[in-house]
Amino acid sequence: MKKIYTIILLFIISSICNAATQELIMSMDDRYTVQDTEDWAVTVGRYLSLRYADVKVLPKQTKKSFNLMLYFKCDTKDLAQFDTPKKMKKAVVSSSKKYLGGIVEKEIKVEEIKNKGWYGFKTQFTDASLVDKKTIPDDEYLYMIRGMIRLSEKSALGFSLMTNAPDSTETAEVMKYIYSFAKERKE
Repeated sequence: MKKIYTIILLFIISSICNAATQELIMSMDDRYTVQDTEDWAVTVGRYLSLRYADVKVLPKQTKKSFNLMLYFKCDTKDLAQFDTPKKMKKAVVSSSKKYLGGIVEKEIKVEEIKNKGWYGFKTQFTDASLVDKKTIPDDEYLYMIRGMIRLSEKSALGFSLMTNAPDSTETAEVMKYIYSFAKERKE
């Protein structure tokens, strides 16, 4: 009987993850809705309610101008992994160090993000294997912008954005989309 309930639960979760509009529950107070836009396809990958959700966002056009991964994270007081700027900055730096061998930059430099009264940090890399190429192959990206922002008292959002145009209007729109998940901070 326990197996049947587990199978039913997995089926329900799978169905939810394949729906067009999906609600991600990170805490009892934090629910985030993700869905396709007119120009972008949004797909939920791994998802465990009240813990984490991985979401992929891609342009709908054939040639992909960017590739975005969002990492929603429950961060309630019992977890407290990113509940201070110092902890979050350390997480961004330490998780970015794995790229040092394949990027032009020799150290991880982080930029502070202020968004809706919350904190966050981001960094940008240049792919060393692509820097001298005249044309970048499809589905490869010269730059990666990655970081993390606080969404609320109980949630955080990590992100990795790969693009060939970090200063473009489209990249600014993608960053705006990322920041839009944060709730206004109540002092």
